[in-house]
Amino acid sequence: MSSQNKPSVGKKPQGAETDAVDLTNIEERRASNRRPTFKAGEIILEDGAAIDCIVRNVSESGCLIKLDNANALPDAISIRIDLDKPARRAEVIWRSTSLAGAMFVREPS
Repeated sequence: MSSQNKPSVGKKPQGAETDAVDLTNIEERRASNRRPTFKAGEIILEDGAAIDCIVRNVSESGCLIKLDNANALPDAISIRIDLDKPARRAEVIWRSTSLAGAMFVREPS
């Protein structure tokens, strides 16, 4: 079998388009590096209801939260990461069954 007829393992065929989202470089797109964590958190909804969650990583710009039904989260939330500190407003950027990525909303100065 010539080298032209051999299947190439791990190589993309010539002319193939790259994926729209490259998951291996997703960290590089963030405004700041996320630090792994495992903290109890609280999501506060606009109606005042609170939902317990676990904060899996956090940065200056956002966080990854784990909860039972992340699909049900609204786009606008407040999240309290350290339960003795005030909640921060955030926008849910993506969600799956049990995880959600949130970006903190900058408060006007």
